[in-house]
Amino acid sequence: MIPMMSLSSEKSTILVVDDYPANLHLLLESLKEAGYKVLIAINGESAIRQAGFAKPEIIMLDVMMPGMDGFETCRCLKQQPNTRDIPVIFMTALSETVDKLRGFEAGGVDYITKPLNIVELLARINVHLELKRAREELKKINQELQETNQKLLDSQQQLERMARIDPLTELANRRDMTERLEQEKQHSERSGASFAVVICDIDNFKQVNDNYGHDCGDIVLKSVARLLQANIRAQDHVARWGGEEFLLLLTDTNDSGAAKFAERVRAAIANEPYQYQNQALAITMTFGISMCQADKGIHLCLKEADQALYQGKEHGKNRVTVFRQTA
Repeated sequence: MIPMMSLSSEKSTILVVDDYPANLHLLLESLKEAGYKVLIAINGESAIRQAGFAKPEIIMLDVMMPGMDGFETCRCLKQQPNTRDIPVIFMTALSETVDKLRGFEAGGVDYITKPLNIVELLARINVHLELKRAREELKKINQELQETNQKLLDSQQQLERMARIDPLTELANRRDMTERLEQEKQHSERSGASFAVVICDIDNFKQVNDNYGHDCGDIVLKSVARLLQANIRAQDHVARWGGEEFLLLLTDTNDSGAAKFAERVRAAIANEPYQYQNQALAITMTFGISMCQADKGIHLCLKEADQALYQGKEHGKNRVTVFRQTA
């Protein structure tokens, strides 16, 4: 009595490749009785075509065939992406160790000698089906783990990005800009290049909130942030420094270049039409600039830019002031 296949192997398809009719008949009847679906090929070329089309779970492959023998057929199957993972069990009367090694080197997973013992053959088929499904399940689990890890990585990167972005203006926040300032300071120490720190503040912003409400204030902040971002160079950076205050980092520039840039941005903001509930708003900003070199700390640069901003506020607002060291 031929043992039935296990439930885990139910409806498995086996491709039998043999040019000898008696062997084909024996295998066809035995495998069908055991509950397998069976496909038949009588040469290597037909086996390769059927395997690529039907994708059987196991291939039983005769070694000694006219034309393309079993070893060459197996090598061709293993070279094709859609058939290389199908287990191949060789069937042959050859029993020398060197022949078995050739089969394994060609990509076979097992070797059964003729005349065939059907009970042994079915047992080997069942083992390799279980191994194949275990590999597929492991591959699926690994794929799911990779996808989960990628999602976690994406979430981590998103959280890191959110931790560096001001949620209202979508500019960099104080934490992010502080790190960029330190990086630029290190670059300055290596290259000797100067850079500018610009602190700018929306003039009379409290009146905007008091007169029109914080919703209006938020619209103004977002509009100003958009204008600042649109006017900086690709190598420069802008951040919301706090409240209605913004900070710009201008790399590889001098005081003249920084002043010209700030004046251009000041004019763009002053000339921009602002409107809230059909009410036109006049918005201006004051800019304070500090030039930073390798021998000047970031804290001092920020302090000087803040002092320049304060001087600009004291002298009428809506202006650009470069910090000058007094004797």
